[in-house]
Amino acid sequence: MFKYQDGSEIMIGDSVLLENGRTLGTVKFIVTTPEEMKATNVEEPGVMLQSPPFGRVYLPQWSLVQDPLRFVSREQQA
Repeated sequence: MFKYQDGSEIMIGDSVLLENGRTLGTVKFIVTTPEEMKATNVEEPGVMLQSPPFGRVYLPQWSLVQDPLRFVSREQQA
């Protein structure tokens, strides 16, 4: 489970800021298990974002430690 700096859980659908708060993105999925890593073709756990300037962006765990995502808002569940 990945968390924001305030300790709240990163969840699919969250709007976030990446790149030190410069770029808006949306959490598309969270990769935590070996099975998910294999299915996603990544080598370590992390978070996949959709960000308009870049398309899909995968942030591995070490990147989230260096430059944490900033929470903006949470998608309302129906």
